[in-house]
Amino acid sequence: MWSTGCVFAELLLGAPLFPGDSGVDQLVEIIKVLGTPTQEDIRAMNASCRDFKFPQIRAHDWDKVFRCKTPPDAINCAAQFLKYAPMLRVRPLHALAHAFFDELRVPGAINANRVVALFEFTSLELATCPELAQLQPGAPLKDQLVEHLHQHNQTAP
Repeated sequence: MWSTGCVFAELLLGAPLFPGDSGVDQLVEIIKVLGTPTQEDIRAMNASCRDFKFPQIRAHDWDKVFRCKTPPDAINCAAQFLKYAPMLRVRPLHALAHAFFDELRVPGAINANRVVALFEFTSLELATCPELAQLQPGAPLKDQLVEHLHQHNQTAP
């Protein structure tokens, strides 16, 4: 999910979010944006890391990382992917339900044939995240579910 967030952010920015010539350079760039990882973040990323000391840097507001005309839903979506601790990142199927993608679910907004295919989830996807069935075309509770998942994405750790 981290890589997806980096690509998504790069599409929004038109440039890499964490440029660097080496792994250390990239780590510095990540810390400049996300701030210094906590000990819990470090353990979540690598349980065997215990003695790393990082300079104390505060996180940037995501609004300042992206251009002023970047839609708030796009910024929120990117932020859901880019969390230090992997378990705190948005889950793939929940990412699909993020409000940023709501336009794709509006009948007639884009080619209807392509929209239907986007929301025809496999049985495995539905077993993993049953509430996604409500995002399929014609689902009676679709609006309620989209709102529920949107709230979950904003409050998810």
